[in-house]
Amino acid sequence: MKKLVMVAALVLASAGRLLANDQSFFLPVYRGPVELVYFARVKDARTGRPIQKKPYVTIVDPFTGIVIPFQGDAPGHFRSPDIGAAILEVSSRPIDTKMMEIMITAAGYKTMKVGYIPRQSKGAVELNVKMEPKTNADNTAASAPIAAASQPGAPGGDSSTPADSAKPTFFLLAACFGLAAILAVALTVDRPDSTGR
Repeated sequence: MKKLVMVAALVLASAGRLLANDQSFFLPVYRGPVELVYFARVKDARTGRPIQKKPYVTIVDPFTGIVIPFQGDAPGHFRSPDIGAAILEVSSRPIDTKMMEIMITAAGYKTMKVGYIPRQSKGAVELNVKMEPKTNADNTAASAPIAAASQPGAPGGDSSTPADSAKPTFFLLAACFGLAAILAVALTVDRPDSTGR
């Protein structure tokens, strides 16, 4: 029982690292040259100036099932983690940028899906991102449900938004708890009978 508690504590302690900085556990560490990274200065579609909000970006590769959520900085700039390295860790298939989906949300702006993703599948790739501001009618009492629904993976949101990005982490934690339970049973079964009684 003590070993099971220790394994469970280890899994729970590592859970904070798995979701550190709102990034998923499978993201590679920044070292050496990049495989594929996206960056952009998000601009207001009406003024052409950079937005002054932090953009929230979700990149989805439907072929591998990888979902990478991350946040940009205040002047509307973002740079993704190394998406190419994450995809190559789970698949030897060449990266198909035509299949990728990039969703961007920001406070006061309509959620958008990047329409054109360049074909380049290696290196740092700049995206042209222009977001439409919400109108005053959208900022009435109904704005809270709309904002919640516009978040990626929210129920009732845009049907083109990806599924909940926390699911891979929950599945990993469930698998770890299952493995810990199996290990505890195996240790109990393999224990030799006591002959001292």
